[in-house]
Amino acid sequence: MKSKVVLILTLCLCMFLFAGCKQEQENLPEQELPEPQQEEPETPPEPEDTTVTVEKVAPVCVVINNHPAAKPQSGLQEATFVYEFFVEGGLTRFLAVYDRHLEDNFLIGPVRSIRPYFAEKAMEHGGVIVYSGTSNRTAKMIANLKLKKITSSEYLWRDRSRKAPHNLYTDLESIYKARGESEVQSEVFDPPELSPGEEAKEIEITYTRQHVVTYTYDEESKMYLRSENGTPHKDRETGKQYGATRVIVQKNPHTDVPDPANNRTLVDIKLTGSGEAVLYEAGQKYDLTWEQADGSTVYRHLDGSEVDFRVGNTWIQITR
Repeated sequence: MKSKVVLILTLCLCMFLFAGCKQEQENLPEQELPEPQQEEPETPPEPEDTTVTVEKVAPVCVVINNHPAAKPQSGLQEATFVYEFFVEGGLTRFLAVYDRHLEDNFLIGPVRSIRPYFAEKAMEHGGVIVYSGTSNRTAKMIANLKLKKITSSEYLWRDRSRKAPHNLYTDLESIYKARGESEVQSEVFDPPELSPGEEAKEIEITYTRQHVVTYTYDEESKMYLRSENGTPHKDRETGKQYGATRVIVQKNPHTDVPDPANNRTLVDIKLTGSGEAVLYEAGQKYDLTWEQADGSTVYRHLDGSEVDFRVGNTWIQITR
């Protein structure tokens, strides 16, 4: 009997304690649960603007010396096209084409004498050419070309700190003034994407054993940096190494012409007709064909599409 009383009392005590705990829980303040956070949708990145604006003017070509005594040259980087040709004695010479509207003036040179193929190529770029001197042979060969020849001392001067004949200079303002007025034509476009080619980060062009041209592709600037005989080819004023957006190595027929009167051998280069070339651009290599017809040279990929020259600058190596 006694044990039953103890059991009943124990049960009563537990029920009392349970009721108290329940009441205490019911009296607790309600806690608001935090609302689930919703992730904000990601904003898509703005598409990169690849639009390019090019302002073109009527072209002017300049014959620029590449004799060892003429280095370093000035103003080649600003040219839209630079052609490198053989001349006599195993040397080369440049034809630089300026056809952009540029805000800043800059020095160009040293300016040197003309050859027939320089005149022919200048005709493809508007027929205005700056040079100094010509042989009787060349004068006869280009007599029928409708060239505007800029040779006056009004637009050319000598730098007395360098030795003649490698010290004749001009500048952009002077050659554009000599050319005459030109409208500025703006073109806005999205550059086409290049199809994949064969990787080519290094280029070597051997004109002679004494004149080897190399280019090395620079990933940061997206340009082929030019060297001659293992030495970086730099600008006199800026000290920067010359670089090209694209390089074309073009094969043209060359003919050696004896010049006994001057005890030398001249070079004739045939620019007309058609042939093969190789394009180097964006670290890639592409086989091309070229054809000179109707007074201009057209470069095509093997699928028939034309090479786009609108962006950047181009160095064209005319080789045998």
